[in-house]
Amino acid sequence: MLLSNRNFQAMRAFMAAAAVLLLSSIPALAQSEATPAFDVTATAQPSSWQDRIAWHGYYQFEYTDQQSAHRTFDNHKITVWMGVKLNDRAYLSSEVEYEHAPKVENSAAVTGGSGKIKIDSATLRISPIDMTDVYMGVFYVPFGIEYYSYPGHKNKLVSRPKVMYKGKVIPGTWSDVGIGGAYVVNGAGEMDLYVVNGDGKNGGVSRDNSSGGNDSKSVGVRLMFNRFIDGINFGGSYISGKWDDLDLYKSDRLGLHLRADTDTVTGISWAPVLIAEYVTGKDEAASSLAGLDKEVSGYYVQVSSLIHPIVELAARYGQYDYDEKVTDNLRSETSIGIVGHVMDGIQLKAEYQWNTEKAKEVQDDAVMLQAVAFW
Repeated sequence: MLLSNRNFQAMRAFMAAAAVLLLSSIPALAQSEATPAFDVTATAQPSSWQDRIAWHGYYQFEYTDQQSAHRTFDNHKITVWMGVKLNDRAYLSSEVEYEHAPKVENSAAVTGGSGKIKIDSATLRISPIDMTDVYMGVFYVPFGIEYYSYPGHKNKLVSRPKVMYKGKVIPGTWSDVGIGGAYVVNGAGEMDLYVVNGDGKNGGVSRDNSSGGNDSKSVGVRLMFNRFIDGINFGGSYISGKWDDLDLYKSDRLGLHLRADTDTVTGISWAPVLIAEYVTGKDEAASSLAGLDKEVSGYYVQVSSLIHPIVELAARYGQYDYDEKVTDNLRSETSIGIVGHVMDGIQLKAEYQWNTEKAKEVQDDAVMLQAVAFW
């Protein structure tokens, strides 16, 4: 397929950005390895903390040039995570996000950034016995594993896989209010059982306010077999609950996941990291075709490699369908990208993405550049 003029300009911009990113990494080439990225999930055992209070976060600044949208800078987010060790059996944590500053109110004359503050988690976690946790409050719904690697300092691309992000297969960055329990079996894996207010269709919409919901709750489970071989994580997730105001129709989601850190398995630093997830589900009586159930599905496969101690390459392919009853509704995305760990706590990224929609048979390419700071 021949590139349009804007496609060509975008590809040229991506290549130039990748070259600048690599050149800007030269001063850091003496580093032995990339700066480790903070992992909130590593705080699951408060007895191992050295300090009573932990404070971490990350910042994302981006430029996007996409054919279907305006070219734009975006102060995408600053996210702050804080954890407080209450005792050797309990800790309290919170994660606050400020996205898309500055805020410009929509009106007939002007539209602009939708600056907003979100509390993605505010969780009390208690370990009554070893290897068992009870958690309550606002937390990321334990469905799949993409949210472990979506923060800017963990993501190997600028964008996220749309099947896990745009909210029409699962509700994007899915945090909700509820209670759950996690149990670890040494040599095998982990299991989460939980109950939350929201559902797979509506996400975190509360059940008890005027904006929607009902008196029902959603029940979910996730199994991760991640303790057989260090660096291998495979398993599945399932959640089910009623989605409509009258508490009549069920929404459910089933997911399968695999993560293989072959660099950890083999001890070879440049060996690739593979992440793959598949999600399918049904929302009863919710199709855009009247009277039919809406069936959704999608998957993505991502591979990344640390080709140099401070330079990583990544590629991702995904397909997704927001309503399988609608003819030619299948969409796909293909991305390639590069990450430069240019100095401690700083990453620069460039990504080129091809987006296609079967019904329209058109390209919607995008170039995305990103700077990430983290601590």
